[in-house]
Amino acid sequence: QVAPCYGKNGHPSLDPALILKFLFLLFFQKVSSERDFFEQLPLRLDWLWFCDYDLDEPTPNHSVLSKARKRWGPKVFDQFFLNILEQCHQAGLINGQTIHVDSSQIAANAAIERARPQLRQVCRQVTDKLDDAQADTIEDTIEDGGQDGGDTVSRTAVSPVDGDARIGSKPGETVLGYKDTRAVDDQCGIITATITTPADVHDAHELVPAVAAHEANTASEAGTVVTDSIYGTADNYQWLQQQGKRCCIPHQRHGTRTNPEVSHDRFTYDPQRDCYICPAGELLHRYDQQSQNGGVRYRAARAVCEACRYFKDCVQSRHWGRQIRRNDRAEVIAWADNCGSREHRRRLQARRRYKAEGSFADAANNHGFKRARWRGLASMQIQNLLIAAIQNLRKLLRYDRFGRANHGILRSTLA
Repeated sequence: QVAPCYGKNGHPSLDPALILKFLFLLFFQKVSSERDFFEQLPLRLDWLWFCDYDLDEPTPNHSVLSKARKRWGPKVFDQFFLNILEQCHQAGLINGQTIHVDSSQIAANAAIERARPQLRQVCRQVTDKLDDAQADTIEDTIEDGGQDGGDTVSRTAVSPVDGDARIGSKPGETVLGYKDTRAVDDQCGIITATITTPADVHDAHELVPAVAAHEANTASEAGTVVTDSIYGTADNYQWLQQQGKRCCIPHQRHGTRTNPEVSHDRFTYDPQRDCYICPAGELLHRYDQQSQNGGVRYRAARAVCEACRYFKDCVQSRHWGRQIRRNDRAEVIAWADNCGSREHRRRLQARRRYKAEGSFADAANNHGFKRARWRGLASMQIQNLLIAAIQNLRKLLRYDRFGRANHGILRSTLA
């Protein structure tokens, strides 16, 4: 049951399905704003037909859309997304066994130049100049989050017009905004899950929720998970191994060299002697029990390395020989690196670039994905759910092989 929404100046209530049609057209046709949409609506015969309007029938005010979003919240639009996803499943477009997980940043409807530190950071600067009693009183008030409890004050800079947006960075891109993490089925590229977070949330933290959302939405268990290296953490590997899943996730390799003959993966670990063997056959012995980032470090003698032909390409330290750090969960990392043959992993990564990254490219080019229309996390969830639902519906119309009329599918979905 969806609450009705009233227009401006006492306009009669509108059918919730009609409002969904308005929002559908807004993103499907990539109209710049809600005002522009309602200005164009009386002039477009196809839009009027789709929305069941007569030529001389008055159209509502644009405010009905903002009222509907605030009143309904993301729950209604999530059900709309699941409705289309279920039709894709019934049409045989979802296999559910192999999924691709990826994320993309969305610029907020706010200027990054106006982002300012939050109250916590400002108060820390103030309390440094006060005595201990006054500083403790201010810090206790901040920790309590006012009277509501919880950590209500973020540690990062925020915008004065969009308090939910955060500054996030990816290679070559720094934005104030949000991040959309998607699970995309391998068979036809159907989006099975979409999770919206602030842009400063690390991608690796969203792998488990994305896989869980995929399995809940499709009622099928994912057998193979394919992502890029930013998701390649020991925590994710361990969770996938415990769940009995396979993965194609290259981990981030540290300590690489220009000469591939002395790269980290060319060093062999000997568990019996607890040492590493370098490509030249020399031993690297343990010299530190635990590093700050976790794991154990191994090092070769400086004199031994200086006599090696790889010395200039292998050693970077001015005082020690070659050093290697072994992760304390190296076994689970080795398991992830050996899930499937090299050729099979390359093929899956190529399909990920086509399916997952292609899904984001299509959303950006055809539906205005890369720019937030509204402000606030709830509104961004609505935007991403609508765009994902529209992309799935386009694939449903394209791949349908059961002889159903395309317009009939479209109209029944929105009803």
